[in-house]
Amino acid sequence: MGAASGRTELTVQLMTTRHEKLTRVLVVVVCGLQVTNQVFRYASKVGASYINKPKMRHYVHCYALHCLDQEASDALRRAYKARGENVGAWRQACYAPLVDIAAGHGFDVDAVFAAHPRLAIWYVPTRLRQLCHQARSAHDAAAASANGVMPPPPMF
Repeated sequence: MGAASGRTELTVQLMTTRHEKLTRVLVVVVCGLQVTNQVFRYASKVGASYINKPKMRHYVHCYALHCLDQEASDALRRAYKARGENVGAWRQACYAPLVDIAAGHGFDVDAVFAAHPRLAIWYVPTRLRQLCHQARSAHDAAAASANGVMPPPPMF
């Protein structure tokens, strides 16, 4: 009787574990789709005539700028629209203000995203992370030269 009871408990435990994993997967899928739709609507609103939804990752940083500093985002969009620039040029220009925002937080762009409720569920775009790293390196080199400290020699 003990072996049958043990198998039943094991079966119930396995079913519970499968149900929890499935629930987590469904939550991630639903949240991901919801967030993609938010960015899609925002990009459409600011003038993108056609956006391929699988390429929404290209507009994550634009949405982040809109969330963090709506006035700067709107001013940037209006300036590029007034000059007749395309959406791609505006999209590239959205990186610089985000790097400036991250600079105020020690160039920790992950912390900036994690601290904002609408950005916490997004991944940080690789290009934004690279630009923050470059800006941190330039900032550290400028600080070192201002203090009279020589930078380390190149590795190769």
